Amino acid sequence: MNRIFVAFCGLALSFQAAEAQSLVGDWRGKLQVTPAAALKLVIHVAEGPAVTMDSPDQGAYGIKGQVVHLSADSLNFRVPMLGASYAARLEGGRLEGTFAQGGLRLPLTLEPGARKAVRPQTPRAPFPYRTEEITVPAGDATLAGTLTVPADAAADTPLVVMVTGSGLQNRDEEVFEHRPFAVIADYLARNGIASFRYDDRGCGASTGNAATATTADFAADALAVVDRMRALGKFGRVGLLGHSEGGMVAYMLGARPATLDFIVSVAGPAVRGDSILVRQNLNALAKSGITGAMADNFKDALLKAFRLKIDDKVATLDDATLSEIYPTWNESAITRKLADGIRGIFSGNVNPWMQYFISYSPGADLAALHIPALLIYGEKDVQVPASLNAPAARALAPGAEIKVYPGLNHLMQHAATGNVEEYGQIEETIAPEVLTDIVSFIKATTKN
Repeated sequence: MNRIFVAFCGLALSFQAAEAQSLVGDWRGKLQVTPAAALKLVIHVAEGPAVTMDSPDQGAYGIKGQVVHLSADSLNFRVPMLGASYAARLEGGRLEGTFAQGGLRLPLTLEPGARKAVRPQTPRAPFPYRTEEITVPAGDATLAGTLTVPADAAADTPLVVMVTGSGLQNRDEEVFEHRPFAVIADYLARNGIASFRYDDRGCGASTGNAATATTADFAADALAVVDRMRALGKFGRVGLLGHSEGGMVAYMLGARPATLDFIVSVAGPAVRGDSILVRQNLNALAKSGITGAMADNFKDALLKAFRLKIDDKVATLDDATLSEIYPTWNESAITRKLADGIRGIFSGNVNPWMQYFISYSPGADLAALHIPALLIYGEKDVQVPASLNAPAARALAPGAEIKVYPGLNHLMQHAATGNVEEYGQIEETIAPEVLTDIVSFIKATTKN
């Protein structure tokens, strides 16, 4: 649900040969995108020559570029699909250069060596449980995943199917070098609960078309997985744990009769998608120092624009229509920039997933929940704010257990600000109290 300035993810570009290979090694630094936001970058220079780039704050690794020049004291490579490049010279043991993208040119200093992120909760062998790789047919896709089974599993052992958040993610929901689903699966297994986590369609070892997939399609995939897990005949009650968008999938399937025995929603939206995006935009404006009337006017315009998009009232947003919904759009350079963002809602870049997300309201599914449900939120979550979603969830699903954890962010980490750029800086993958509460809920729900 978040977009960061330098969109590295998903690119694989070929390299061209250059001559020297003397800067072989790892180089790290921070790209200061705005006065308040910086991105960690790691450059790997290899023999060949070859260069790959990591953006840990975005969860992007091994991005390939195109070498233009490499010598004993200089490096120049580009990423054509991004319109980006980096050119630097070695000075005082550091690479001093310029990162360029579009019309921007930003200084970027790289120091030798790549810091390994510390992730103490990531599971490491040996494990006191067994795992099995399983594939599940799901429409036009084949979903590949890992079944984790406690050593003392019996016919009444509960099983949890895990569903990731928005954006294509692997079975560990890996992001910022954190592997939250692997951590949860490990903790569940050590406490007598089986789990199955899988790569999203079109990601990792799973096949299928993800380009046109919506949350409804991901829910259909999850249903196929639930049916397969029941068909194994090895477990007792079957539930679903979903994070963020996966929490919405939990509502969808939880509202269907005789589908699930329980659900756990972690930071699952309880209001319509356009409300989530409006709140995210207001948070971003506040971080940039834009508040008061300017922010209020933008909020009103954004809500009206989403309404037009949901109702399919207009195909494109011309100046006349923009002026109707955003009368102050042409007052300053800032408002014109904000208006460009609103125009983008009506561009060809709004894919089926986004159209579905802004239109889907989880209210009916939450109201239809008649199975045990644990809905948890982080008080410092800036992506799915607890202040907006927890009250809505309580009103819609009064039978659910709803908890708001002080000091936790969207990933359920103890956080200082809750901002996205902080995720990768935090060593903790998921707060221990959240893991404990999830296990306690599942055991209490499935003990009879």
